[in-house]
Amino acid sequence: MTSTRLTLCLVLLGLFAPLRAQSGMQIPYEFRPVRNNAFSVGVRYIGSANIRFGNLGSVPSNLTIPTLSLAPQAINYANGSVGLDALRDAEKDANGNQTSPQGGRYTVRGGVLDANGNPVLDGNGNAVTQVIGDYVSYRPGYTRVWSYANASQATSNPGSIAMNDYSSEASGAGADADAGASPGFEFTYVRKLGTFGGKIELGLLFGMGMTDINGKTSGEVKATLKTLTDLYSLGGQAAPTTPYVAPSYTNYTASNGTIFGASFETTVPLGAQPTSRTTTSTPNGATVTGTWQIKGAYFLFRAGPVLRFPVSNRIAINASAGFAGAYIGTQYRIDESLRVTGALPIRIEGEQDYTKFMAGAYAEINAEWLVTERTGFFAGVTAETLDKYEQTLAGRTAAVSIGSNAGFRMGVTTRF
Repeated sequence: MTSTRLTLCLVLLGLFAPLRAQSGMQIPYEFRPVRNNAFSVGVRYIGSANIRFGNLGSVPSNLTIPTLSLAPQAINYANGSVGLDALRDAEKDANGNQTSPQGGRYTVRGGVLDANGNPVLDGNGNAVTQVIGDYVSYRPGYTRVWSYANASQATSNPGSIAMNDYSSEASGAGADADAGASPGFEFTYVRKLGTFGGKIELGLLFGMGMTDINGKTSGEVKATLKTLTDLYSLGGQAAPTTPYVAPSYTNYTASNGTIFGASFETTVPLGAQPTSRTTTSTPNGATVTGTWQIKGAYFLFRAGPVLRFPVSNRIAINASAGFAGAYIGTQYRIDESLRVTGALPIRIEGEQDYTKFMAGAYAEINAEWLVTERTGFFAGVTAETLDKYEQTLAGRTAAVSIGSNAGFRMGVTTRF
Protein backbone atom coordinates (compact mmCIF):
# COMPACT_ATOMS: atom_id res chain seq x y z
CA MET A 1 0.00 0.00 0.00
CA THR A 2 2.83 2.41 0.90
CA SER A 3 4.62 1.73 -2.38
CA THR A 4 1.42 2.27 -4.33
CA ARG A 5 0.89 5.74 -2.77
CA LEU A 6 4.51 6.69 -3.50
CA THR A 7 4.14 5.71 -7.08
CA LEU A 8 0.95 7.83 -7.48
CA CYS A 9 2.63 10.88 -5.94
CA LEU A 10 5.57 10.61 -8.34
CA VAL A 11 3.21 10.43 -11.30
CA LEU A 12 1.25 13.52 -10.18
CA LEU A 13 4.46 15.41 -9.58
CA GLY A 14 5.63 14.58 -13.08
CA LEU A 15 2.42 15.93 -14.55
CA PHE A 16 2.32 19.21 -12.68
CA ALA A 17 6.01 20.07 -12.81
CA PRO A 18 5.96 21.31 -16.43
CA LEU A 19 2.89 23.40 -15.73
CA ARG A 20 4.60 25.09 -12.88
CA ALA A 21 7.67 25.74 -14.94
CA GLN A 22 5.57 27.32 -17.67
CA SER A 23 3.76 29.55 -15.19
CA GLY A 24 7.07 31.18 -14.46
CA MET A 25 7.78 32.10 -18.17
CA GLN A 26 6.86 35.48 -19.86
CA ILE A 27 4.44 35.57 -22.87
CA PRO A 28 6.42 36.87 -25.98
CA TYR A 29 5.44 40.13 -27.71
CA GLU A 30 3.81 39.94 -31.21
CA PHE A 31 6.45 40.19 -33.97
CA ARG A 32 5.75 43.00 -36.45
CA PRO A 33 8.12 42.81 -39.44
CA VAL A 34 9.51 45.99 -40.90
CA ARG A 35 7.95 46.64 -44.35
CA ASN A 36 10.28 48.80 -46.37
CA ASN A 37 8.86 48.10 -49.82
CA ALA A 38 5.55 48.99 -51.42
CA PHE A 39 4.19 47.96 -54.82
CA SER A 40 1.12 49.56 -56.39
CA VAL A 41 -1.03 48.67 -59.35
CA GLY A 42 -3.56 51.21 -60.52
CA VAL A 43 -5.25 53.20 -63.21
CA ARG A 44 -4.61 56.78 -64.24
CA TYR A 45 -6.79 59.25 -66.11
CA ILE A 46 -4.72 61.95 -67.72
CA GLY A 47 -3.76 63.25 -71.16
CA SER A 48 -5.12 66.11 -73.27
CA ALA A 49 -2.55 66.66 -76.02
CA ASN A 50 -3.02 69.58 -78.41
CA ILE A 51 -2.37 68.83 -82.09
CA ARG A 52 -1.84 71.33 -84.91
CA PHE A 53 -2.07 69.80 -88.39
CA GLY A 54 -0.29 71.96 -90.95
CA ASN A 55 0.46 72.31 -94.67
CA LEU A 56 -2.71 70.44 -95.60
CA GLY A 57 -4.31 70.06 -98.99
CA SER A 58 -1.61 68.65 -101.30
CA VAL A 59 -3.44 66.10 -103.43
CA PRO A 60 -1.51 64.74 -106.42
CA SER A 61 -3.22 63.62 -109.60
CA ASN A 62 -4.19 59.96 -109.66
CA LEU A 63 -3.56 59.84 -113.42
CA THR A 64 -0.42 59.56 -115.53
CA ILE A 65 -0.47 62.23 -118.22
CA PRO A 66 2.32 61.59 -120.75
CA THR A 67 4.35 64.32 -122.37
CA LEU A 68 3.15 65.39 -125.80
CA SER A 69 4.29 63.20 -128.65
CA LEU A 70 4.30 63.33 -132.45
CA ALA A 71 2.25 60.13 -132.48
CA PRO A 72 -1.32 59.72 -131.15
CA GLN A 73 -1.51 58.54 -127.55
CA ALA A 74 -4.22 57.04 -125.40
CA ILE A 75 -4.71 59.42 -122.45
CA ASN A 76 -7.18 59.33 -119.56
CA TYR A 77 -8.20 62.67 -118.05
CA ALA A 78 -10.19 63.69 -114.99
CA ASN A 79 -13.18 64.59 -117.19
CA GLY A 80 -12.71 62.50 -120.30
CA SER A 81 -10.47 60.23 -122.33
CA VAL A 82 -8.89 59.96 -125.76
CA GLY A 83 -8.23 56.50 -127.19
CA LEU A 84 -6.36 55.13 -130.18
CA ASP A 85 -8.31 54.40 -133.37
CA ALA A 86 -7.65 51.94 -136.19
CA LEU A 87 -9.31 50.56 -139.33
CA ARG A 88 -12.23 48.24 -138.68
CA ASP A 89 -12.52 44.93 -140.48
CA ALA A 90 -15.42 46.14 -142.66
CA GLU A 91 -13.44 49.12 -144.01
CA LYS A 92 -10.24 47.46 -145.18
CA ASP A 93 -9.25 44.87 -147.76
CA ALA A 94 -7.32 41.65 -147.30
CA ASN A 95 -4.06 43.59 -147.41
CA GLY A 96 -5.12 46.01 -144.68
CA ASN A 97 -5.70 48.93 -147.05
CA GLN A 98 -8.55 51.31 -146.26
CA THR A 99 -11.61 50.85 -148.45
CA SER A 100 -13.87 53.35 -146.72
CA PRO A 101 -13.74 57.02 -147.77
CA GLN A 102 -11.60 59.04 -145.38
CA GLY A 103 -13.71 61.59 -143.57
CA GLY A 104 -16.87 60.01 -144.94
CA ARG A 105 -19.06 57.03 -144.19
CA TYR A 106 -19.26 53.39 -145.20
CA THR A 107 -22.02 50.81 -145.18
CA VAL A 108 -22.29 47.16 -144.34
CA ARG A 109 -24.63 44.84 -146.27
CA GLY A 110 -26.40 41.76 -145.05
CA GLY A 111 -28.90 39.19 -146.26
CA VAL A 112 -32.64 39.87 -146.32
CA LEU A 113 -34.73 37.49 -144.23
CA ASP A 114 -38.40 36.58 -144.64
CA ALA A 115 -40.98 36.50 -141.87
CA ASN A 116 -39.77 33.07 -140.81
CA GLY A 117 -36.16 34.14 -140.65
CA ASN A 118 -35.11 32.43 -143.86
CA PRO A 119 -32.88 34.10 -146.46
CA VAL A 120 -34.74 35.72 -149.39
CA LEU A 121 -33.42 34.59 -152.81
CA ASP A 122 -33.60 36.26 -156.19
CA GLY A 123 -34.64 34.57 -159.45
CA ASN A 124 -31.17 33.13 -159.86
CA GLY A 125 -31.16 31.60 -156.39
CA ASN A 126 -28.78 34.16 -154.97
CA ALA A 127 -29.33 35.72 -151.56
CA VAL A 128 -30.86 39.17 -151.67
CA THR A 129 -28.83 41.73 -149.66
CA GLN A 130 -29.42 45.19 -148.33
CA VAL A 131 -27.62 47.79 -146.25
CA ILE A 132 -27.90 46.85 -142.59
CA GLY A 133 -25.49 49.41 -141.09
CA ASP A 134 -24.07 52.84 -141.76
CA TYR A 135 -20.82 53.90 -140.08
CA VAL A 136 -18.29 56.74 -139.82
CA SER A 137 -15.06 56.09 -141.72
CA TYR A 138 -11.60 56.07 -140.23
CA ARG A 139 -9.75 59.37 -140.68
CA PRO A 140 -6.00 59.58 -140.12
CA GLY A 141 -5.11 62.04 -137.36
CA TYR A 142 -8.54 61.61 -135.74
CA THR A 143 -10.07 59.11 -133.37
CA ARG A 144 -13.54 57.63 -133.00
CA VAL A 145 -12.73 56.45 -129.45
CA TRP A 146 -13.09 59.26 -126.91
CA SER A 147 -15.36 60.73 -124.24
CA TYR A 148 -15.98 63.90 -122.28
CA ALA A 149 -18.19 64.77 -119.32
CA ASN A 150 -19.25 68.43 -119.26
CA ALA A 151 -20.58 70.94 -121.75
CA SER A 152 -18.13 73.50 -120.35
CA GLN A 153 -15.30 71.51 -121.94
CA ALA A 154 -16.49 72.67 -125.37
CA THR A 155 -14.35 75.79 -125.34
CA SER A 156 -14.92 79.17 -126.93
CA ASN A 157 -12.16 78.19 -129.30
CA PRO A 158 -14.46 76.95 -132.15
CA GLY A 159 -14.58 73.20 -132.53
CA SER A 160 -12.35 72.24 -129.60
CA ILE A 161 -12.77 70.03 -126.54
CA ALA A 162 -10.73 70.74 -123.42
CA MET A 163 -9.50 67.73 -121.51
CA ASN A 164 -8.28 68.39 -117.96
CA ASP A 165 -6.26 66.89 -115.18
CA TYR A 166 -6.25 68.34 -111.67
CA SER A 167 -4.10 68.39 -108.56
CA SER A 168 -3.63 70.72 -105.62
CA GLU A 169 -0.74 72.17 -103.66
CA ALA A 170 -0.83 73.18 -100.02
CA SER A 171 -0.94 76.92 -99.39
CA GLY A 172 -0.50 76.97 -95.61
CA ALA A 173 -3.88 75.65 -94.48
CA GLY A 174 -4.10 73.91 -91.11
CA ALA A 175 -6.50 72.34 -88.62
CA ASP A 176 -6.53 71.77 -84.86
CA ALA A 177 -7.49 68.78 -82.75
CA ASP A 178 -7.50 68.01 -79.04
CA ALA A 179 -6.69 64.56 -77.69
CA GLY A 180 -8.74 64.47 -74.51
CA ALA A 181 -7.81 62.71 -71.30
CA SER A 182 -7.96 58.93 -71.42
CA PRO A 183 -7.57 56.04 -68.96
CA GLY A 184 -4.36 54.06 -68.69
CA PHE A 185 -2.57 51.72 -66.30
CA GLU A 186 0.49 52.18 -64.10
CA PHE A 187 2.85 50.26 -61.79
CA THR A 188 4.74 51.92 -58.95
CA TYR A 189 7.48 50.67 -56.63
CA VAL A 190 8.56 52.60 -53.50
CA ARG A 191 11.59 51.76 -51.35
CA LYS A 192 11.64 53.19 -47.85
CA LEU A 193 15.00 54.77 -47.02
CA GLY A 194 14.39 55.95 -43.50
CA THR A 195 12.29 57.93 -41.02
CA PHE A 196 12.80 61.41 -39.67
CA GLY A 197 10.82 63.68 -37.39
CA GLY A 198 9.55 60.64 -35.55
CA LYS A 199 6.92 59.61 -38.11
CA ILE A 200 7.68 60.96 -41.58
CA GLU A 201 9.03 58.31 -43.93
CA LEU A 202 11.43 59.09 -46.78
CA GLY A 203 11.55 56.81 -49.78
CA LEU A 204 12.42 56.54 -53.46
CA LEU A 205 9.74 56.01 -56.12
CA PHE A 206 9.99 54.25 -59.48
CA GLY A 207 6.94 54.07 -61.71
CA MET A 208 5.75 53.21 -65.19
CA GLY A 209 2.40 53.98 -66.82
CA MET A 210 0.76 54.19 -70.22
CA THR A 211 -1.51 56.90 -71.64
CA ASP A 212 -3.31 56.93 -74.97
CA ILE A 213 -3.14 59.78 -77.49
CA ASN A 214 -5.99 60.11 -80.00
CA GLY A 215 -6.58 63.45 -81.71
CA LYS A 216 -8.75 63.57 -84.83
CA THR A 217 -10.45 66.28 -86.86
CA SER A 218 -12.24 66.62 -90.19
CA GLY A 219 -13.12 69.57 -92.40
CA GLU A 220 -12.35 71.55 -95.53
CA VAL A 221 -9.21 73.49 -96.37
CA LYS A 222 -8.28 75.72 -99.28
CA ALA A 223 -5.31 74.97 -101.52
CA THR A 224 -3.82 76.05 -104.84
CA LEU A 225 -5.55 74.36 -107.76
CA LYS A 226 -3.27 73.09 -110.51
CA THR A 227 -5.06 72.54 -113.84
CA LEU A 228 -3.61 70.88 -116.93
CA THR A 229 -5.60 71.55 -120.12
CA ASP A 230 -5.17 69.76 -123.43
CA LEU A 231 -7.20 71.07 -126.40
CA TYR A 232 -8.41 68.63 -129.05
CA SER A 233 -9.91 69.67 -132.40
CA LEU A 234 -13.37 68.56 -133.51
CA GLY A 235 -12.42 69.12 -137.14
CA GLY A 236 -15.07 71.76 -137.69
CA GLN A 237 -17.95 69.72 -136.28
CA ALA A 238 -20.21 70.73 -133.42
CA ALA A 239 -19.56 69.30 -129.97
CA PRO A 240 -21.92 66.42 -129.13
CA THR A 241 -24.25 66.65 -126.15
CA THR A 242 -22.73 65.59 -122.82
CA PRO A 243 -22.08 63.22 -121.28
CA TYR A 244 -20.67 61.73 -124.44
CA VAL A 245 -18.89 58.43 -125.11
CA ALA A 246 -17.65 57.50 -128.60
CA PRO A 247 -18.11 55.49 -130.65
CA SER A 248 -21.82 56.26 -130.43
CA TYR A 249 -24.71 54.63 -132.29
CA THR A 250 -28.42 54.71 -132.85
CA ASN A 251 -30.80 52.35 -134.65
CA TYR A 252 -30.66 51.90 -138.44
CA THR A 253 -33.78 51.28 -140.55
CA ALA A 254 -33.15 49.16 -143.65
CA SER A 255 -34.90 49.69 -147.00
CA ASN A 256 -37.45 46.99 -146.21
CA GLY A 257 -38.31 48.58 -142.88
CA THR A 258 -36.25 46.21 -140.72
CA ILE A 259 -34.71 48.00 -137.72
CA PHE A 260 -31.14 47.09 -136.77
CA GLY A 261 -30.18 48.19 -133.28
CA ALA A 262 -27.05 50.34 -132.82
CA SER A 263 -26.16 50.13 -136.50
CA PHE A 264 -26.13 53.82 -137.46
CA GLU A 265 -22.98 55.46 -136.14
CA THR A 266 -23.30 58.99 -134.77
CA THR A 267 -19.67 59.36 -133.66
CA VAL A 268 -18.10 62.81 -133.94
CA PRO A 269 -14.39 62.19 -134.61
CA LEU A 270 -11.91 64.05 -132.43
CA GLY A 271 -8.34 65.02 -133.19
CA ALA A 272 -6.06 62.20 -132.03
CA GLN A 273 -3.45 64.61 -130.61
CA PRO A 274 -3.75 67.82 -128.55
CA THR A 275 -3.36 71.04 -130.46
CA SER A 276 -2.05 72.73 -127.28
CA ARG A 277 -1.27 72.10 -123.62
CA THR A 278 -1.35 74.65 -120.77
CA THR A 279 -0.93 74.44 -117.00
CA THR A 280 -2.45 77.04 -114.67
CA SER A 281 -2.35 77.68 -110.93
CA THR A 282 -5.27 79.20 -109.05
CA PRO A 283 -4.51 80.28 -105.47
CA ASN A 284 -7.21 79.05 -103.07
CA GLY A 285 -9.02 77.60 -106.08
CA ALA A 286 -9.12 74.08 -104.68
CA THR A 287 -11.38 72.83 -101.90
CA VAL A 288 -9.96 69.78 -100.16
CA THR A 289 -12.03 67.81 -97.66
CA GLY A 290 -10.11 65.61 -95.28
CA THR A 291 -9.69 63.74 -92.04
CA TRP A 292 -6.46 64.01 -90.07
CA GLN A 293 -5.56 61.94 -87.01
CA ILE A 294 -2.72 61.29 -84.57
CA LYS A 295 -3.23 58.05 -82.68
CA GLY A 296 -0.95 56.12 -80.34
CA ALA A 297 0.29 56.11 -76.77
CA TYR A 298 3.21 57.01 -74.57
CA PHE A 299 4.87 55.09 -71.75
CA LEU A 300 5.78 57.34 -68.84
CA PHE A 301 8.72 56.42 -66.58
CA ARG A 302 8.96 58.24 -63.24
CA ALA A 303 11.65 58.43 -60.58
CA GLY A 304 11.89 60.69 -57.57
CA PRO A 305 11.79 61.02 -53.77
CA VAL A 306 8.58 60.33 -51.89
CA LEU A 307 7.45 61.47 -48.41
CA ARG A 308 4.87 59.46 -46.46
CA PHE A 309 2.94 61.07 -43.58
CA PRO A 310 1.05 58.56 -41.42
CA VAL A 311 -2.20 60.08 -40.16
CA SER A 312 -3.26 57.01 -38.20
CA ASN A 313 -2.47 53.31 -38.16
CA ARG A 314 -4.45 52.84 -41.37
CA ILE A 315 -4.37 56.20 -43.14
CA ALA A 316 -1.39 57.97 -44.64
CA ILE A 317 -0.65 60.78 -47.08
CA ASN A 318 2.27 60.55 -49.48
CA ALA A 319 3.71 63.03 -51.95
CA SER A 320 6.33 62.71 -54.67
CA ALA A 321 7.93 64.76 -57.45
CA GLY A 322 10.79 64.18 -59.81
CA PHE A 323 11.94 63.17 -63.26
CA ALA A 324 9.58 61.86 -65.96
CA GLY A 325 10.63 60.30 -69.24
CA ALA A 326 8.17 59.33 -71.96
CA TYR A 327 8.62 56.93 -74.86
CA ILE A 328 6.08 58.00 -77.47
CA GLY A 329 4.77 55.97 -80.39
CA THR A 330 2.09 57.51 -82.62
CA GLN A 331 0.72 57.13 -86.12
CA TYR A 332 -0.18 60.04 -88.41
CA ARG A 333 -3.16 59.23 -90.66
CA ILE A 334 -4.56 61.34 -93.51
CA ASP A 335 -7.48 60.98 -95.90
CA GLU A 336 -7.96 63.93 -98.29
CA SER A 337 -10.13 64.41 -101.38
CA LEU A 338 -9.84 67.13 -104.00
CA ARG A 339 -13.26 67.96 -105.45
CA VAL A 340 -13.49 69.81 -108.76
CA THR A 341 -16.77 70.50 -110.55
CA GLY A 342 -17.26 68.08 -113.41
CA ALA A 343 -14.64 65.56 -112.28
CA LEU A 344 -14.56 62.62 -109.91
CA PRO A 345 -12.95 63.28 -106.50
CA ILE A 346 -9.19 62.77 -106.39
CA ARG A 347 -8.24 61.05 -103.16
CA ILE A 348 -5.05 60.51 -101.20
CA GLU A 349 -4.67 58.30 -98.12
CA GLY A 350 -1.61 57.56 -96.03
CA GLU A 351 -0.15 56.81 -92.62
CA GLN A 352 3.24 57.21 -90.99
CA ASP A 353 4.59 55.80 -87.70
CA TYR A 354 6.78 57.81 -85.37
CA THR A 355 8.66 57.18 -82.11
CA LYS A 356 10.48 59.53 -79.78
CA PHE A 357 11.80 59.75 -76.20
CA MET A 358 11.09 62.96 -74.29
CA ALA A 359 12.07 64.17 -70.83
CA GLY A 360 9.87 66.02 -68.37
CA ALA A 361 8.78 66.13 -64.75
CA TYR A 362 5.95 64.84 -62.56
CA ALA A 363 4.33 65.55 -59.19
CA GLU A 364 1.63 63.68 -57.27
CA ILE A 365 -0.09 63.48 -53.92
CA ASN A 366 -2.10 60.49 -52.71
CA ALA A 367 -4.16 59.29 -49.79
CA GLU A 368 -3.59 55.71 -48.65
CA TRP A 369 -5.95 53.53 -46.64
CA LEU A 370 -4.63 50.24 -45.30
CA VAL A 371 -7.19 47.47 -45.01
CA THR A 372 -4.64 45.10 -43.48
CA GLU A 373 -1.05 45.59 -42.33
CA ARG A 374 0.10 44.80 -45.85
CA THR A 375 -2.65 45.74 -48.31
CA GLY A 376 -4.63 48.87 -48.94
CA PHE A 377 -6.07 51.26 -51.48
CA PHE A 378 -4.84 54.62 -52.71
CA ALA A 379 -6.31 57.54 -54.62
CA GLY A 380 -4.85 60.87 -55.55
CA VAL A 381 -4.01 63.50 -58.12
CA THR A 382 -1.04 63.60 -60.46
CA ALA A 383 0.49 66.12 -62.81
CA GLU A 384 3.13 65.78 -65.48
CA THR A 385 4.78 67.99 -68.05
CA LEU A 386 6.37 66.93 -71.33
CA ASP A 387 7.64 68.76 -74.37
CA LYS A 388 6.15 68.73 -77.90
CA TYR A 389 7.20 66.91 -81.05
CA GLU A 390 6.36 67.01 -84.76
CA GLN A 391 5.49 64.31 -87.28
CA THR A 392 5.45 64.68 -91.06
CA LEU A 393 3.59 62.78 -93.76
CA ALA A 394 3.65 63.58 -97.50
CA GLY A 395 4.61 67.19 -96.81
CA ARG A 396 2.03 67.62 -94.05
CA THR A 397 2.98 68.30 -90.43
CA ALA A 398 1.44 67.41 -87.10
CA ALA A 399 2.77 69.33 -84.10
CA VAL A 400 1.81 67.39 -80.95
CA SER A 401 2.07 69.30 -77.68
CA ILE A 402 1.48 67.19 -74.58
CA GLY A 403 2.42 70.08 -72.31
CA SER A 404 1.32 70.11 -68.67
CA ASN A 405 -1.53 67.80 -67.73
CA ALA A 406 -3.26 66.91 -64.51
CA GLY A 407 -5.41 63.90 -63.69
CA PHE A 408 -6.17 61.39 -61.02
CA ARG A 409 -4.98 57.92 -60.11
CA MET A 410 -6.24 55.08 -57.93
CA GLY A 411 -5.42 51.48 -57.25
CA VAL A 412 -4.17 48.86 -54.78
CA THR A 413 -0.95 48.89 -52.74
CA THR A 414 0.80 46.01 -51.02
CA ARG A 415 3.67 46.46 -48.56
CA PHE A 416 6.35 43.85 -48.00
